[in-house]
Amino acid sequence: KEDSERATMKEVAVLVALLCASSLPRREAATLAQDGSRVLFCYWGSWSHYRDGAGKFSVGQIDASLCTHLVYAFAKLDNGVIAAFDPYLDLKDNYGLGMYEKVNKLKTTHPHLKTLLAIGGWNEGSEKYSRMASTPEGRKRFAQSVDAFLSKHGFDGLDLDWEYPAARGGGPQDKQNLVLLLQELRSVLNPKGRLLTAAVSAGKATVDAAYDVPGITRYLDYVSVMAYDFFGSWNSYTGHCSPLRAREHGSEEEKTLNVESSIRMWLSKGADPTKLVLGMPLYGRTFTLADPNNAGFLAPTVGPGPAGPITREAGYLGYNEICSQLQSSKDWKITREPRVVAPVAVKGNLWIGYDDPQSLTAKVQFARSLGLAGAMVWSIETDDFLGTCGAIKNPLQRAIREALASNATLTTTLPTTTECAETTATSTTALPLTSTTTSTTLTTSATSGMTPTTPLPELKCPKDGFYAFPNNPHKFYRCVSQPDGTYAIYVFDCPPGTVLILHSVYAHSKYL
Repeated sequence: KEDSERATMKEVAVLVALLCASSLPRREAATLAQDGSRVLFCYWGSWSHYRDGAGKFSVGQIDASLCTHLVYAFAKLDNGVIAAFDPYLDLKDNYGLGMYEKVNKLKTTHPHLKTLLAIGGWNEGSEKYSRMASTPEGRKRFAQSVDAFLSKHGFDGLDLDWEYPAARGGGPQDKQNLVLLLQELRSVLNPKGRLLTAAVSAGKATVDAAYDVPGITRYLDYVSVMAYDFFGSWNSYTGHCSPLRAREHGSEEEKTLNVESSIRMWLSKGADPTKLVLGMPLYGRTFTLADPNNAGFLAPTVGPGPAGPITREAGYLGYNEICSQLQSSKDWKITREPRVVAPVAVKGNLWIGYDDPQSLTAKVQFARSLGLAGAMVWSIETDDFLGTCGAIKNPLQRAIREALASNATLTTTLPTTTECAETTATSTTALPLTSTTTSTTLTTSATSGMTPTTPLPELKCPKDGFYAFPNNPHKFYRCVSQPDGTYAIYVFDCPPGTVLILHSVYAHSKYL
């Protein structure tokens, strides 16, 4: 039996499994609660160690209990071989900070954790990767360097982030050479049981040119689709960074630039769903509106939004920066388009599209409905890791992890109202999954109960936690605080023949 602290950290994973445990052997229920059956890849942008104040994020801030795989970003390609990108930060040599070693020491206290070293990234470009992969000798030399480098520094595998084959200085031959490169890497990593993963594009044009999808998935353990940056300040109009689906009457561009379209495209091209990982952003993209009175989707813009105090990049804000801004003023108008799901915040001429616990949960449910391997996040240093905006630290990672690990079936509800502060449950659209427990997500204000349009009892949220459903021993619900002061409510059903038992820490059910 897990202690109360661990139960709190894994609320849904533990409590839902225990609540419905009468339909599972006790040991199996505990296993499901502990680690689920899906992966969560957590990227750490190691440069965040150099940030100041509330933005400084180093190994000590990593909550390794939330991730199955921790990915250190980035190493670089130097003269055809792998090398540390920032030797002072990464290595202990010459009085360095030794972050490689510190990250891998997390495995001593979190034995479930696998660590990977990512090589590449957007700033590395494509040309030198194209050149390295173009000959058998180059591929072999690189693979051997990777094997030695991982052995020396204690990583469990390599994550290849070549952005992108056949683009940005690469050539059409990259598509086949990437398969050959992965084959070579697999041949040297397999004998030592190391992992080989990749982060790949979500855009159709790039995928068509860059990837032999069946070929690369054959050699990779996991393929993380970077299902974000569909829209940003490089456009002259607004659009959400990571919409779940296209708006009902959206543009032709919107119909392909969304999470659902991208994942279904990868599957249609032959990707193995049990290796496919849905990438999700822990940040938002921002715009400066040309006219504050025209603030919808595809509204004209004049450039990026201003840089934030932590990330310091125009057009980009970490979730920790976004939630702090939302709490600092009541002038924000927060809307949630039903099919996009993820929220948009507007104040004056600033337009922010971002993800929150509710939208990330919906994306996990979508991934589960297709039988995907799990989720990936970019990147953990922009979650609310200090708990500044709510009752818990890392609310985005926790929402994802709970949705992945829970044995419950989660049914996403997509509100058709636009105001974030609404206290009325409205008509919804469901993403059904197959299992024995279901939930419905509603919202309520922090100071009042709900007034549903359908006949539901009033559900109160005095604070985060699990509560008995009024006048129904076969149901319970969970309250999760949101940055805007509201609560998300998740309603669960016990399996037939069981009733709810609530203790101070645990909830479980028993046969009638």
